[in-house]
Amino acid sequence: MGRTFLALFVFLSPSVYSLPLSTKGRWIVDSTTGRRVKLVCVNWPSHTQSMLIEGLNHRPLKELADEAIKLRFNCVRLTYATQMFTRYANRTVEENFDLLDLEQAKARLAQYNPFVLNKTIAEAYEAVVDMLGESGLMVIADNHMSQPRWCCSLDDDNGFFGDRYFDHQEWLRGLNLVAQRFSKKSTVRKN
Repeated sequence: MGRTFLALFVFLSPSVYSLPLSTKGRWIVDSTTGRRVKLVCVNWPSHTQSMLIEGLNHRPLKELADEAIKLRFNCVRLTYATQMFTRYANRTVEENFDLLDLEQAKARLAQYNPFVLNKTIAEAYEAVVDMLGESGLMVIADNHMSQPRWCCSLDDDNGFFGDRYFDHQEWLRGLNLVAQRFSKKSTVRKN
């Protein structure tokens, strides 16, 4: 089970490591070479109300990815909310920014990363994963919470079994949708 989960939710640039990643004892290894793979990840939220990776309204994604590599990261922990794929997957980024009254952020997004504006929430997440992978960064898709919003207070009731806003059937459906979307990638192992 652990190996399947890792293979489905770690997306790689083929020039950096060989898929699938595997485990050897307590280590994550490149299954082709057997060499240990050490994940040095930066956290990058996209599970918030905007449902888009933060910072794209300030700098081009390629520039941000290059900066992460320059700082010696090889991995991005890219968060998402379950409902990004179960309820809002077909809403465009532009529509979402309009609903949130983020006109200035939308204008800057059009300036720095116009490729995401007309994409749906799900397509934009996928495009970010693709571009990070093309830059040589591994991506761990982190199902951070259920509803798209900032997290981690003691009363958000939004992240785990028993919480008011956590629906385990919707969570399973969301995991399945994300796995299906990324299983078609040549850099993701298919079981």
